[in-house]
Amino acid sequence: MVDTHIVTGVGGFIGSHLCRALLDKGDSVIGIDSFVCGFEENINDFINNNRFRLIEKDIREIVLDDLHEFNYKSFWHLAARGELYFCRNNPQEAVDININGTINLLQIANKLGVEHFYFSDTSAEYDNLNDESFYPTYESMAPSFETPMGIYGITKMASSQFVRSYGKKFNFGTTLFRYTNIYGDSMNLNRDIPPVIGSFANSIFRDKTCKIYGDGKKMRDFLHINDLTKLHLAALDKRVNSKDTETFNVGSGVNYSIKDIYDLVSQSCYELSNKKSSLTYTNNQPDEAQITLVNIDKAKTILGWVPTIDIVSGINSTVSKIWNDINDNN
Repeated sequence: MVDTHIVTGVGGFIGSHLCRALLDKGDSVIGIDSFVCGFEENINDFINNNRFRLIEKDIREIVLDDLHEFNYKSFWHLAARGELYFCRNNPQEAVDININGTINLLQIANKLGVEHFYFSDTSAEYDNLNDESFYPTYESMAPSFETPMGIYGITKMASSQFVRSYGKKFNFGTTLFRYTNIYGDSMNLNRDIPPVIGSFANSIFRDKTCKIYGDGKKMRDFLHINDLTKLHLAALDKRVNSKDTETFNVGSGVNYSIKDIYDLVSQSCYELSNKKSSLTYTNNQPDEAQITLVNIDKAKTILGWVPTIDIVSGINSTVSKIWNDINDNN
């Protein structure tokens, strides 16, 4: 029997990779996306798959009739407004989308009798822990009186609490993933402030100056999208029949300075294109954590998952894909 899953944010970076993996294993997927942040090009390779159906709709507007015709194995809620600057400048809309949208989906999941609800939380829950002594962070360290303090982190923290509450109240399992900096093929390079690895590569290949917010010393824990997708499948295998709640840090367990990442990206770009890079520094963005570094022992122990893609290999493959995409579009 074919299992059917719901994936919100299916046109996004993480959602499209998850959906592709579920289809590749023979399952069916109902994908939901309003394409405010997601892109149709991310799903072009499976849009005509007869085991995939797209619902182009805002998560706040999804109703039971949109989804009632299947028995679902799992519900993956990955859609959100995750840009720090958007949430900071539009706090009421961020709350409406990230929190109220999540509550709407939880109510529907309960009515559908979904066995397990997977949720994209964030390592921004640790955004106010700026002393190195706090790192690596463990799942038990947030939320607290100290953290999170940024609008985005607060919306995800509140949503996470609703996920746990609904799961406990209505007896379905919940799994929450606190993502660090995820990178790889099909990152959103059209955001005002794109993900840093993609931003550097895209700027270098287009003969633009790279920009670092701050002094380049901020430390970030990076994880390649292929390692993340393997973790998602491991969580599906290990957790889908569980009725309890669990939160997992999701990262590599190693961090690098933004300047280190710039150096690696610029070297990779030069080897591909002979293009030399230039760099400028500007003011820090408000609400940004100075450090991300997570302890991933729980994911290793419970899910049997270990990341395998090192930062150099991951950057090289990501940079190569961006270079090929630019050349294909010219």
